[in-house]
Amino acid sequence: MKKKILYILSLLIIIGLGYALFYFNQYSIKEDETAIHSALTKWDNRGTDVETEIDILKIVQLDKTRSSIVLYETPDKNIGYAQLIKGWNGKYKIHQSGWGTNTVSYNDVKTNDGVYGVLVGKNPDLKINHIVAKSNDGDFSFTPQIPKEETFAVYEKLPTDLKETFLPDITFYYVNEQLLEPLGK
Repeated sequence: MKKKILYILSLLIIIGLGYALFYFNQYSIKEDETAIHSALTKWDNRGTDVETEIDILKIVQLDKTRSSIVLYETPDKNIGYAQLIKGWNGKYKIHQSGWGTNTVSYNDVKTNDGVYGVLVGKNPDLKINHIVAKSNDGDFSFTPQIPKEETFAVYEKLPTDLKETFLPDITFYYVNEQLLEPLGK
């Protein structure tokens, strides 16, 4: 009987240590810009022969969630983003990232506190005052004010009853409410 209990206890300890090792390997990025830069550069260059350097522009935490958005720029001046998730050990893991040639991109980001609509991009010559992001069916939209900065990351928590969290209808407006340009049209 003692051998059986000792065997079960040993098995539980081994499983617990294995899980802890797995967890600490996943959440291994320290909470400083240098460590985030290094990990994100490695992440974005995985599977390629030529290493592309990135420049981190800002890191924005999504309200009181465990998720943060990293806004970065590629050498050819494209804007990218990455979602970092903080673990209980105080370190991050990269959950997703992407970059593109659009002036502004929209992403629906799942967090521990629901889904957020995130707009990242450039505001060349500070022409964009605000952006309207709408669902296909028109059931939901949000209109964030764009900071008077060359690059930005703005977000809003989406309602839990929203059927589709991707908001493809995105329109830019000048300061005087004049339509600047619809994205993707």
